[in-house]
Amino acid sequence: MRAVATPGQWIWRASGLITAAVLVFVGAHLITRAGQPEYAQPRATAVQTVTVRQPVTSLTVQSYGAPVQITAGPVRRVEITETIMYDPQAGGAPEVVHAVPAGPLSASPASVPAGPLSASPASVPAGPLSASPASVPAVPSVPAGPGGAPTVAQSMSGGHLSVGDPACANSDCSVSFAMTVPSDVTATVTTDGGPVSVSGIAGANLESGGGPVRATAIGGPLTVITDGGSLQLAGLAGPLSADTGGGPLTAQGITSATATVTTDGGNARLAFAAAPDTVTVSTDGGDVQLAVPGGPYALIADSDEGPQPSVGIATDAQAHRSITVSSGGGALLITPAV
Repeated sequence: MRAVATPGQWIWRASGLITAAVLVFVGAHLITRAGQPEYAQPRATAVQTVTVRQPVTSLTVQSYGAPVQITAGPVRRVEITETIMYDPQAGGAPEVVHAVPAGPLSASPASVPAGPLSASPASVPAGPLSASPASVPAVPSVPAGPGGAPTVAQSMSGGHLSVGDPACANSDCSVSFAMTVPSDVTATVTTDGGPVSVSGIAGANLESGGGPVRATAIGGPLTVITDGGSLQLAGLAGPLSADTGGGPLTAQGITSATATVTTDGGNARLAFAAAPDTVTVSTDGGDVQLAVPGGPYALIADSDEGPQPSVGIATDAQAHRSITVSSGGGALLITPAV
């Protein structure tokens, strides 16, 4: 028997359909409006390239969440590209101040897609900036104005260059740094969550605050703290000290004589290209894969309650080379390097 709808039922069903259609339309409208660009936080970008004319032997870089990249190149002077992101709603033009006691910096024009810059050190089209010891003011550590671009602080003393964005510590802005430096430079970098990439320099001390870190071809000592960020290493020659705070670690082509690695639960994979003198690895639950050439080694391998360690290298308790590995329950594999 076919069901027959009464007039009242038809009206109720039609009303329900109309109500549903209106709700869908209103919901879609609200979603569309919420996703429109005018409701997003306004952002502007300025880019400036600075050349440091004085010899630099070491540098310190501070970034509050933005990337830092340092690469050794065939250069005699440090070259810095600063990418500044900020909220321009108050109309403040970017201002980049470089304080250098021992001589001038040269600066190329900044480029801002959303409009021209007003005259400032960031918009000098040609020629060096004047910066003698008597005329260099204290480097400001506040934005150029409410909602304006942050001031980038740079100072030079005794061959040590310091670069940072102190205004962004408590403001809605960020400054990323891409630097090309001579290969004999050492670097100290702090990013508070921003990615770090360092390559080809003489040594480094890196702290990313949770951001990923990549370090390659470092000729001298390397110390890294990532606070949970991943760590990728390749071609290290100097002593290694790494603490990932839970992040994974991958290292290959290592020729360091000494290495100390702590991951606090992250997996660790290390491959040495030359026989190390001392290696200490602690993962606290993470898996360990370690490959070393030569031997024998005085080996201590402890997986706690994890699987039985798998050891494929020559060992001798009296060997002058030593390896200590504790996985805290993670799988533990030690093999000869291929």
